[in-house]
Formats: sequence, C-alpha cells, structure tokens
Amino acid sequence: MKLVLRILNFVIIALAAVATVFLFAAPAFSFNSNVGLDIETFSQFVPESELTEDIDIVTYLGTDEIHLGIQFQLDAAGLKKTMKGDREIINNDVIGKSIDDILHELREPVKLITDYAVRGAIKKIVSQQITEQVNNARESFKEKYNQEPPLSTAEIMEEVGMDDAYFSRFARNLYNAADQDDATVTSVSNVLYAQIDEALARAEDTGMVDTSEFSEEAKTGITSSLVSSLESINLVEGEHVKKISEISYIYLSNFLKDKLNGEVSAEELNQKVEESNPDYNDRMVRTYVLHILPDGFYTGVKYVSVGLFIGLFLFTAIWVFVIVITLIKTFTKKPWTFWGPWFWLIGPLQLVLGLGLTVVGKFVLPKAPLDLLQGLPVKSVVLAPRTYALVPSIIFIVCIFLAIAYGIIKGIAKKEN
Repeated sequence: MKLVLRILNFVIIALAAVATVFLFAAPAFSFNSNVGLDIETFSQFVPESELTEDIDIVTYLGTDEIHLGIQFQLDAAGLKKTMKGDREIINNDVIGKSIDDILHELREPVKLITDYAVRGAIKKIVSQQITEQVNNARESFKEKYNQEPPLSTAEIMEEVGMDDAYFSRFARNLYNAADQDDATVTSVSNVLYAQIDEALARAEDTGMVDTSEFSEEAKTGITSSLVSSLESINLVEGEHVKKISEISYIYLSNFLKDKLNGEVSAEELNQKVEESNPDYNDRMVRTYVLHILPDGFYTGVKYVSVGLFIGLFLFTAIWVFVIVITLIKTFTKKPWTFWGPWFWLIGPLQLVLGLGLTVVGKFVLPKAPLDLLQGLPVKSVVLAPRTYALVPSIIFIVCIFLAIAYGIIKGIAKKEN
C-alpha cells in the first residue's frame, strides 16, 4: 500500500503543480460578453422626418438586434493597478480596450442603418419630385388641349416603366452626387433636374403630357423643396451637402450629444475645429460609455481586484504547501501526505472565483432582468467572466474525490505499518 500511496503522491504533486502554473499562466481576470442592442431604439440617431418615418430598418437588416462583443483581460500587474479604484486607470486599462472594440464593431451596423435610411429618404425625394412634375405636365396637357388624358398620373408613370427599380436607379445617381467631396445644393439639384428631364421625356412619349411648362421657375421650386428635404435629414450645411459616407458619424455623435446635453460640459460636447467627424464620433461614444457607468462599477472593480490579488498569492501558497509536504512525505517511511485544514477551508473560495463565477456568468446573469440596464437599448446580455481560479477550482474538485480514495488507502497503510 505504501507503493500505491507514493504513486498517488506524485499524482497529487502533478495536480498541485498544474494548479499553481495556471494561477499565473492564465489571465488573472478576463471578461467576454455579447450585448444585443435594440435596433429600433438604437436607430433613433437617424433624424425623424416624413422621409424616414416609413423606413423599416429591422426588415432591411434582417434582425432586431446589433450584437457587440466586449472583452478585456487583466494580469497580476493589472490587478495591482485597478485595486486602487483609480477611475483614470480603470478607464484606460479596463474600459478603454472595451470601448475600442465597441467602436470597431459598431461602425458597420451604424453605417448600414444610416446608408439605408439616407438612400430611402433620397429615393422618396426623387419619387415625389418626379411624380409631382409628371402630374404638373399632365395638368398642363389637360389645360392646353381642354381634354382629360385617358390615363392618370400613376398610370402614365406605370406605362413608361417608372417603377420601383427606376426610382432606385435615379436615387443612386442622386446619392452619388451628394457623396462627392465638393457636393453643393446646386450640384445635387442639377442631377435631380437631369433626372426629371429624362422622366418627363419618357412620359411625353405617351402623348398625354405637356412639358413646356417645366421652366426655370419650376426648377427654383424643386431646389427649394430639395433643400428642405435634405435639411430634414440633416444633410445640408450652408451651401454644401454633407458627405454621406461620413453622415453615420455625424448622426450618431449628434444623437449622443443630445443624450449628454446638460450632463457634461459644453466644451466636452462640442466638436473641435481640428477634429474630424470619425474622431469626434469616437470621442462621443467614449464619453457616453464612461458617463453611464455608475460609481458602483468602479467600486466593484476595486474590490474584485483586491480579492483576486490577495487570492492569487493565498491560493499559490496553499498549492505550494501541498507540493512541498507531499514531496517530502513521499520519500519517508510513512509516505502518506498531509493536506492541511487550510487547503479545505480555502478550496471552496477557489470554487466560487473559478467555476462558480463562470457558471453564474453563463447561466444566471443572462436571465437577470434587463431593468438593471434601464435607459440603455439592451435586449440581451451574455457574459463569460473567467479568473485564474477556473482550472485550480476544477482540480480542487478532483482532489476531493482523490482525498476520499487516498484516505481509505492511507488507513490500510497505517494498519500495515
């Protein structure tokens, strides 16, 4: 039986060594999460107007959630810094990395939402203007020849192929014109005039419209209507049209600015002269995330860091004690090792910080009421926190069963001895 005990001693030494290595090899604390943001709420950054009220962003994206992955890691040195509870350190070492991930993953869905909304609005502008001018040309025909055309305005447009695909193509032309670096109200209006000219020429082939009344005066009215429409979706700045490829940044930063108005200083809210739209957007997202974090978050990070930092050396001491005692005992006449009461007292703490925290993060927290996140457009949360104690906690469970078997063999060996 002594031989069996010596073999088991080496198994115990190996397990304790693996546990000790993982205490330092694994990140002291790692946090992985997937947060589902409600698109209906989140897409409110697109200005509300008659042009955007019927746009169904959920159907377009094929989902009602935007999923963001947020993750960060802390090593022992990181714990030592965050355990002081210093906001600046926590913001830089913990939250800052997460915000960078948020910014990276947020850009694509925000761009899709904005692009779809703006394209939809521009398509509606084209459709409204062409429909209005075709109708005016039909009325002109009616007055000129004193007879009612056999087809309605809608039927004339259908007759010459002015369908959804037709307006989509024209909208794309207008969108591209508005996306030029030097785009102005005049340059965009000229593109719209050309498109209306083409549409009227096509409608004239039916012989039921009179386009002679489409004059410069009509163009002035079109320009005025176009400017009003573009202003309603925040695309006009003086005589210039904002670059659409950057409008997603403008929309989101303005949305966040309104949310933060009165909460932070005006100096912090306003865009700096030298600050580009993407840089300003990133700064506003960072400001918003840091602002919504409660004081309790920093307190929690502080005490968790303190606990993990102390636990790191406490757990290491326990496992090293088991290694040393077991190694010494293996080569004595009485080779049975001594676990010690502290091993069994501190072991459950490893279970809590290791396996327990992982299980709670994966199965319990996702089911917690999202009322805790009131005010945020959050639909779902999946968390996967990990600590250095995960593997040691699993090894501790193995040691429980091993100790039972070891105790039985130890009793037999003592009797034989």
